[in-house]
Amino acid sequence: MAENTKQKIVDALFELLADKELGVISVSNICKTASVSRMSYYRSFKSKDQIIDYQIDQIFQEFFNYLMRKPNHDISAFLDAFFTICRKNQHYIQAILKANLHDRLYDKVHFYLKDLIDKGIFKLRTESPDMWISFVAGGLHQMIVSWMNEGLKESNEEIVMLTRRFLR
Repeated sequence: MAENTKQKIVDALFELLADKELGVISVSNICKTASVSRMSYYRSFKSKDQIIDYQIDQIFQEFFNYLMRKPNHDISAFLDAFFTICRKNQHYIQAILKANLHDRLYDKVHFYLKDLIDKGIFKLRTESPDMWISFVAGGLHQMIVSWMNEGLKESNEEIVMLTRRFLR
């Protein structure tokens, strides 16, 4: 039940973001849209920022889970998993971008890319992993922004091939 309530709150905030700026959305707006009490809201989240971070974390957890089901973790498998999950969660990502929360998305891409490397899930052949992570996180972030803004015209295979060309 608690996870259902959390997801209702998340979905309500993202629904409201379609028409309003984050700063003008109130807790009351979210509770009304989600059909939950203020008490339920505050049991689940402390702020709107926490809701956004929670949803981005959920997307990346889904990405990790998807990646872990793949037999190998080469760059193509990594990119396929990344763009598959982005496409699946385009509603949330587009709302984040529309709300001008690009920095939040970039920070999470950077954090989770570093986490993949730190856990040995994704291996690097470089002596400057921090610089590589920053470079790739920035590139992936911009690829997401462009891809979303253009309506996800490219298939996953096309966007993976395009991204691979940039990473050579």
